Amino acid sequence: MQFKHLRCGREGARTVVLCSGLGGAQGYWTPHLDAWSKDYDLVLYDQRGTGTNMEPLGPTTIADMADDLLEVCEAAGVDRFDVIGHALGGLVGFDLACRPDCRMDRLVAINAWPEIDAHTARCFDIRLATLAGQGLEAFAALQQNFLYPPFWIAAHPDRIAAEEAHAVAHFQGADNVTARIGALRGFRLGDWPAEGPKVLLIASTDDALVDVAQSERLSKAIPGAKLVIYSQGGHALNITQQQRFEADVSAFLTAG
Repeated sequence: MQFKHLRCGREGARTVVLCSGLGGAQGYWTPHLDAWSKDYDLVLYDQRGTGTNMEPLGPTTIADMADDLLEVCEAAGVDRFDVIGHALGGLVGFDLACRPDCRMDRLVAINAWPEIDAHTARCFDIRLATLAGQGLEAFAALQQNFLYPPFWIAAHPDRIAAEEAHAVAHFQGADNVTARIGALRGFRLGDWPAEGPKVLLIASTDDALVDVAQSERLSKAIPGAKLVIYSQGGHALNITQQQRFEADVSAFLTAG
């Protein structure tokens, strides 16, 4: 398919591709655009089967999604780039990094994993069972509890309600979300190349979906990877700890 994409920011600056998680929507990164567009050339897109790139999905892999990211870069006229990936988006970055012709220089992976564990697999089972048994509204409500920690949910009830309504209105469909979860289940981190891209791993100890130990495993499997652990933040730590997150990312992207 031909992907629609958004390009914004500072022309001539280093290019950063923003790659979302399971929801797949480029809108996930909206809170960061004001800060990052001053310093970077940003490329955003809705992933296959979501948003403006909605189409029915058959069996899908993370490698397919990595191919999609390269297709977006080709359409945008981008040669070299960095990637900031949330969960699934981080796995897309890992797939790219392990390719012999990798064009990615730096990767930020947020609450990612080398392969799915029993806890995250169980969380996906619960989400799909909720969708099948209780419907879309219950599925969207449960999603907020996996994304955000208790302190954030308690402090932002109106925002949580608005995000639930948006998730319902823009749902990618049961078949597509099942296919995308299947891609997450099938992912395994490949052999890391000796001259691979620089990697920053960011994780939170209170992530209800992905155990922080998964990022610790990644830090051991990826030579030279830097690991930063937040004591609070949940799965969507880039939102709940926005200022710290943006500072950590900018320091990594601009370091020598």
